[in-house]
Amino acid sequence: EITMAKPSAMSEGLANVFTYDSLVHAIAGATGGATAISIFFPLNHIRVAMQSDDSTKGKGIVEVFQMMAKNGGVGAFYRGLTAQIVCLATSNFVYFYTYNSLKVINTVVSGEKHISPIKNLAVASIAGVVNVLLTSPLWTICVQIMRVKKGRTPGVIEHGTKIVKEEGFWSLWNGVIPSLWLVSNPSVQFLIYERLRIMLDGMSKARGTPITVFEFFVMGAIAKAAATYVTYPLQIAQTKLRTQKGKGDKGPRYAGTIDCLVKIVNADGLGGLYQGINAKLLQTVLTAAFQFLTYEQVQMAVFSTLGARNAKAALNSFVEKKKA
Repeated sequence: EITMAKPSAMSEGLANVFTYDSLVHAIAGATGGATAISIFFPLNHIRVAMQSDDSTKGKGIVEVFQMMAKNGGVGAFYRGLTAQIVCLATSNFVYFYTYNSLKVINTVVSGEKHISPIKNLAVASIAGVVNVLLTSPLWTICVQIMRVKKGRTPGVIEHGTKIVKEEGFWSLWNGVIPSLWLVSNPSVQFLIYERLRIMLDGMSKARGTPITVFEFFVMGAIAKAAATYVTYPLQIAQTKLRTQKGKGDKGPRYAGTIDCLVKIVNADGLGGLYQGINAKLLQTVLTAAFQFLTYEQVQMAVFSTLGARNAKAALNSFVEKKKA
């Protein structure tokens, strides 16, 4: 039987876990994201080019790499890296903090030891929506900085100020609707990762050894690959919407996400919804795998160094005491 926690017990649970442990998870997530994007940022540039630049049609990853290197040199692959790190680290911090805090609240309120797949998906979705609404301005700025072709690369605050002056404050949330649609990507990703983690936890206990770094890497890669395939049509629509030009452009004009998807299918068939999928998979799977690997290592290092309890262990202990 599940009973509600007493107010004093609930306050104790939130005080012990909500602030400290969630903060550690958020820091670990931000560190993982920043590290991963720094390593694989050139692939991000190649992916954007293959999704939006007509001159890359029919070319493979290596050919696009050679074309970009010839036109812009090595520096072309790292333009906007600082802005990307700021955006991703902030976004991951918000997401991981919200995600773990909501899981704690569910456990404290319901008294359940393990969160169900349905509730986990709901928590991940809510965390994704919060993340999108809070960090969309940063991503708008970041995308525009990456599209700067020549001259000095502006900073995040500098370019953000310019956008507000020239286009208005709310223009910082341009593209927020398709971004909200794409909340399903991290939701699916974390749902799969959590299921894989539970399976690996059981295997590690049975064999008497902890989960290895390589296993963390593989779990992250599988989770991201599956999520990418499921949501890729929305991602390619988002890229096309963000990169379409003014009324004088000869290319197709899209009124919104649905209109974009329909026109892509009419023009290129269902295969058009997966244009550049190989580059996207290579970039996102490697990035996500290293992100999870770093996330787990940073989390364990902080808890180990400070002698803190693991969030899951703390919650389980709290629930057991409450039931007793």
